[in-house]
Amino acid sequence: MNKQTLNIIFTFCIFAAFVWAAVTALTFSRLAQFFPLYVSIAGSVVSGIYLITEIMKLIKRKNEASHSVMILKPLIYTGWVVGYVISIFFFGLFIASAAYLIAFLLIESNFPLFKAFYSTGIALFVMTVLSRLLDIAWPSSILLGM
Repeated sequence: MNKQTLNIIFTFCIFAAFVWAAVTALTFSRLAQFFPLYVSIAGSVVSGIYLITEIMKLIKRKNEASHSVMILKPLIYTGWVVGYVISIFFFGLFIASAAYLIAFLLIESNFPLFKAFYSTGIALFVMTVLSRLLDIAWPSSILLGM
């Protein structure tokens, strides 16, 4: 897949989301549907026009050489994020954040061991201070007690 094809797929998803939001807004009461309906209509019109122009550009450039897009690297980072969210669910935010940061910094960023632990400690300290100052209820784990 090349970059322009991925752009068209993404734009189509945005267009479909705006159309879905407009259809959903029609089920709201008359006063409540004003803002979401008109924003959705405007978004679907703009994204629809952009989608049509991008498809026309793709048809015109069909014979030109295309550059491929790396798909594996974003999937690896998506896996990191999904793994982090799942580990928050099972182990809680602080334990999951510590494990995620250490693993990510060592494996993906190639940090030295001391820098990875030092950076993780700073991040956990900031999270602790923010949770105390702002009285934030962080997600708790299933395994370690809710």
